[in-house]
Parts: sequence; structure tokens; C-alpha cells
Amino acid sequence: MQQPAAGTLRILHLSDTHLTGDGALHQGSVDTTAALESVLARFDGVPGIGLVVVSGDVSEDGSPESYAALVERVGGWAERHGAALVVVPGNHDLREGFRQVLTNGHVLGEGGRPLMHTMEYHPPTVPVWGQSLVAGRRIVTVDTSVPGAGYGEISAASLERLRAALDGEHAPHGTVVVLHHPPLPAPTALHAALQLRNPEALADVIRGSDVRVVLAGHYHHHFAGALAGVPVLVAPGVANDTDVTGPYDKEAAYVDAGALVVDVAEDGSVWSTPVRVPRPDADPLAFAFDADTVARIIEASTGQ
Repeated sequence: MQQPAAGTLRILHLSDTHLTGDGALHQGSVDTTAALESVLARFDGVPGIGLVVVSGDVSEDGSPESYAALVERVGGWAERHGAALVVVPGNHDLREGFRQVLTNGHVLGEGGRPLMHTMEYHPPTVPVWGQSLVAGRRIVTVDTSVPGAGYGEISAASLERLRAALDGEHAPHGTVVVLHHPPLPAPTALHAALQLRNPEALADVIRGSDVRVVLAGHYHHHFAGALAGVPVLVAPGVANDTDVTGPYDKEAAYVDAGALVVDVAEDGSVWSTPVRVPRPDADPLAFAFDADTVARIIEASTGQ
């Protein structure tokens, strides 16, 4: 992959890792720890990643051990690559276990340096909230989870905190909002029942603000849309890939894993590259040109 342009923040956007504390298979079929390791290995050679985002459903069981596994693997990867790490809860996460290990979800700052936190107690009824600054971008995490439910909702308190953050001093290069439930139409009947209940409230807050992009998960498939004129990017699932072309009233997923590379330029423009992890037993290469061959093809095609 190409180097990011000067002044660009390159984000590795992961979602729906569904890690377990005891190593149990997700839906009885997927070793999510192994899937996560394969995804991270796939991005080892991608240059310039300055921020890693995990947009919810970090855990399948809400156990502290599952969140510790994320810190060990994703946190370790981010530290080695000099990247910040930001995590937000999803509907499968439990706020108690999340906070115990990840505090407010802003785990690593610029350069992969650990962030300091006060271990203030919050009851599970209080949504997780956090913000940090990475490469001149304000990264704000919004907890859309509802304890005991699968659908998403942004509480009045969270909306007010987001509004206050955006109404304050603008970040040098704008804001990135990270949440779990996308403010976009759902691909299946099941996801429609579990979608964000108040996207219009979020739209009212971010309209006309310095928000450059909203990053989300939950749908286990890559989607792109917009809310109040702001791009919304949904990452593929690490745990599996939703069959979005099947019957709407049924639900199926393939054993597959991927992520997004999201580039946020200095001028606020955004582009994303979805990347899936090839399976050695099922994804043979169609071709593979070395650098010399590519150079010859370029010369033959352009005269340069």
C-alpha cells in the first residue's frame, strides 16, 4: 500500500472482534483470537498507521480476560507500530469489564504511548465516554450500547457531552467520532431490530461541526454512507462477514475477516480502503508481479 500523504492521519479501523475470556469459539465456529491475529498480521506491512480504532463488540462475554487479550494483541501491535489505540463498547460488551481493563477506551496516545487515567468508579448505567488528540485530530468515542439490549441508543447525556466537545475549541484538523451502532440503514431484519434508535439526534449534533468522519461497526460488513453531510464508514467484522445478499428475514455469515484503512487528510477529505484477510486454503493468487515487472508494465503503458 502507498505511503499516506503528508499531514494525513491513517487509521486502522477494526470492529467486532468478539473475543472470549476462555477461548470459546464464536457461534461455535470461529476462533476469534486467531482471526484477530491474522488480521493484525495482514497489516504489518501497511505504512503510516497512526491510530488503531476498535469500534465495539470487543468481547463476546464481557470478561476482563477478553479485554486483556485485546490489550495484549491490538495494544501490542499499536505500540510496535507507534500508533494510538482507541476502543468503544458495543452491545456484546459489558461496561464493568471494559472499564476495568480499558478505562474509557483511550488506551494509547500518539506514538503508541500509554495514556494515564484516574480509576474513577462509574456504575454500569453510565455510558463510557472519552476523547483524545491524535495528530491534530480530536478522537471522540460515543457509547451506543444499552445494558441488556442489542439495539443502540445515544443517551441524552452522551449527546450533550458530544455537543459540548464540538462546540468548544476546534481541533487543528477536525474530529473523528467512533461508535458501535452505525447511523445507517441495516442490511438484514435482525440488524434492523438492533440498529441505532436515534440517528437523527446524532445528525443534529454533528451537522455543521468539524467532524470529518464517523467510524462504526456492528453490521459485520463494510458499508459507506453519510449522516448530516459527514461520511460514515462501517468496518468489516473480524469475527465473521454478514451475508448481505441473502433473504432479508434470514441471518447468515461467512467465516471471513477484514478491516478498513481510513485516511483522513489535512484538508478534511476522507477515503477508505477495505481489506479482507485471504484464506490460504480458499484464496489462491490470480497473479503476483514483482517490482521490476510492474515497472516494465508502467513504462509500456505510459512511456515513462
